[in-house]
Amino acid sequence: MKNRKISSEGETSSRSPQGWLMRLKVFLQKTIFGRRHHFVQESEEMEEDVSGNPFLPKLRNIIEQVLPMYQMSYKEFRPLLIDTDTPPESLLDEDPVAVVLEQISLDLNFLRIATDRPAYFADYIERMYEESGLVVQTEPKGQEILEDVNVILDMEQQSEISRCYMREETLYIPVFKRRWIRLEPLQNLDISIPIGYNTVIVKGIS
Repeated sequence: MKNRKISSEGETSSRSPQGWLMRLKVFLQKTIFGRRHHFVQESEEMEEDVSGNPFLPKLRNIIEQVLPMYQMSYKEFRPLLIDTDTPPESLLDEDPVAVVLEQISLDLNFLRIATDRPAYFADYIERMYEESGLVVQTEPKGQEILEDVNVILDMEQQSEISRCYMREETLYIPVFKRRWIRLEPLQNLDISIPIGYNTVIVKGIS
């Protein structure tokens, strides 16, 4: 009888308002801690991913979504590509600039490249002229941005963002200098990317 009484008291205690509040508190602590732990773990993994730019292979798709936001078509896309300041140390490593050029070249009507290694682009420039008649121009880095440029693709990683790139009429896209944020961990990604001083949301990058 005594044991039964204890069991009854314990059952009554768990059903009392105080008992339910205690159980709810424990549940919430576990849930919040679990979610926080998952968020921290996911953030750490993302930090590792963005040492480069994990969205680089999707850049063409992203550009095609960004341009209409600024009343611009791909035919009107007139980029200045600022060459990387950290070229691959080995010929076996993929150059991110080559990845970008391979994506944006189709249907491109204008391209200027600011670079300290013009010889690197000689084969690409020749191929573009033979395949599409496009005359790709190169220039040294640090020159004044000409009026015929309406988008800047900055491929540098280590230098600071130059104020001369921040012109009201020119879209400045830092590929590495500012973080591109994944908004949803889904197959079709929503991405927040920096454009000049602002950010834009690009949806459904598959």
